[in-house]
Amino acid sequence: MDRTHVDRAYTEIRQRIIDGQYKPGQPLSEVTLAQLHGMSRTPVREALARLCHERYAERLPGRGFFVSRVTVQAITETFELRRLLEGWAAARAAALATPEIVARLRAVAERQDDQESGLQAGTHNRRFHLALAAAAGNHLAGDLIEQCLAQIDRFITLGAGFAPFTRGSAEAHTAIVAAIEARDPNEARARMEQHLDRGLALMRDAVVTGAFSGVGTT
Repeated sequence: MDRTHVDRAYTEIRQRIIDGQYKPGQPLSEVTLAQLHGMSRTPVREALARLCHERYAERLPGRGFFVSRVTVQAITETFELRRLLEGWAAARAAALATPEIVARLRAVAERQDDQESGLQAGTHNRRFHLALAAAAGNHLAGDLIEQCLAQIDRFITLGAGFAPFTRGSAEAHTAIVAAIEARDPNEARARMEQHLDRGLALMRDAVVTGAFSGVGTT
């Protein structure tokens, strides 16, 4: 099988799920997707199996593939994993802190403005968290953090919008960088954990108030 087609099908379908073009609970027909993405059903089927493994899709016996539904549990689990990984990454970055690392992180943090449009703020927020993951020097942790961020982007595009989650982020990111510059791993970890705890609380509130589309409360 041409792995290029599988990778392209996976990337394109995944991105449309993250962007909200394919909604939670929507059927993912192999025939329709093959036509839309200009390929045979075989690479689409393999891409869907991969997406099931990553919880973007689910397969129901006798019914086929569907976009996975988002639940409060899924949101909570994603933030819990981020708290572990990014708390560690912030502490590790503080332990490894060099002027170059600090300057790189500060440059990304200072580009973020709480008055930016939601999409811009979301992009800068992602760049900061990925830059911090890179500063920790662990590629596997960086890959896992990137996967978590993609899931968070999906949750947000379901209706709540980026603005509530990015408001105050610039200040939080600056405080994390300051702790890293001070070479204080405990403070860096604590600042990151506080930042993520706030994000989880806001997202839970959004679910309760019905801001999200297609998100279950269980």
